[in-house]
Amino acid sequence: MYEEKRYLCPLVGRDMWDGECYDVQMVHYGFIKPEILDFVLDQSKADKICEACPFNQLKQPASGMGKMITA
Repeated sequence: MYEEKRYLCPLVGRDMWDGECYDVQMVHYGFIKPEILDFVLDQSKADKICEACPFNQLKQPASGMGKMITA
């Protein structure tokens, strides 16, 4: 069974579930409309932060900036 995880997201400065992180990545890469998010995505900031984040589910893990939160 899949267990959702939470991360401290340096892009938005708060913790988020991995499903929300996935939505952010889908918007960032242009696969879905930004209206799905409850905030305005700063694309230039996401280019810098998300590209290096180890929790970016659409890229290979990199040495990143995020921090996993254990519940």
